[in-house]
Amino acid sequence: MSAPTLHAVAPASTGRGLRLRLKPGNRASGFVHGAWWPRSTHLITELPALLSAIFSRLGRVDRVIYDENSWAPTPLRFEFRAHSVILDGSRDQPINTLSVIGEPFGKLVLLVVPPYTNPSHAYSIVMAAASPDDFSTADELLGVTRQEAEDRNSALMAHQRWETEGGALEAISVRKHTLSAG
Repeated sequence: MSAPTLHAVAPASTGRGLRLRLKPGNRASGFVHGAWWPRSTHLITELPALLSAIFSRLGRVDRVIYDENSWAPTPLRFEFRAHSVILDGSRDQPINTLSVIGEPFGKLVLLVVPPYTNPSHAYSIVMAAASPDDFSTADELLGVTRQEAEDRNSALMAHQRWETEGGALEAISVRKHTLSAG
């Protein structure tokens, strides 16, 4: 069985520009190579404009690795300019980042500013991430404290443990079995 593929057509111009800024000259300094501020958590809706911008500046994109906890469900492949792009949801991808991989340029790691971020704050974050002298982590750029990051990671680990152990379905099944046996 083949993986689901989404065929994308570049969106009609809405008069709203792509909110993306890369470090100048493809300088690989720091944890990220720039920042992107999407308008939604629907990666499929946001990708055509992002891939168009990257294609025109750096070349063809072959794979996009994203934090699956940050985006709505996404197919495994995406057709863009008659080329299949692999979409790889990963729990290992750092939160609030997205990796774009292409043969002409290698790997480009972008900070993803959450869509609900206050516009002036988002602008400051994007500009800082695109500064060639910035070496901040994604959490530092977004103002996430060490305690908040630890709490988030603990919650994600607990959620993953819940899911791998059967989650709510197993608990409901056990409860029904207990009730019917009693």
